[in-house]
Amino acid sequence: MPAVGTAVDMLLNHKDLTLQDAEVVTSALEYFRERPALGFFDYLVLETARKAGHLPFGTFDRDLAKMNGAQQLK
Repeated sequence: MPAVGTAVDMLLNHKDLTLQDAEVVTSALEYFRERPALGFFDYLVLETARKAGHLPFGTFDRDLAKMNGAQQLK
């Protein structure tokens, strides 16, 4: 999992590359580094929903539902 964080960090800091919504990617990366078992993509989706103001973010994933802004669907 650390390789994912390293790769995303390299993309964020690449001199010739610009990522859309870099602040969203940065926030997702911070959460991922704190708790990598959940998965970077889960954090990215949650942070994208947060930026768009679409919270709570509904999910069937019990672990993702524990994150601030997420809600488990039953």
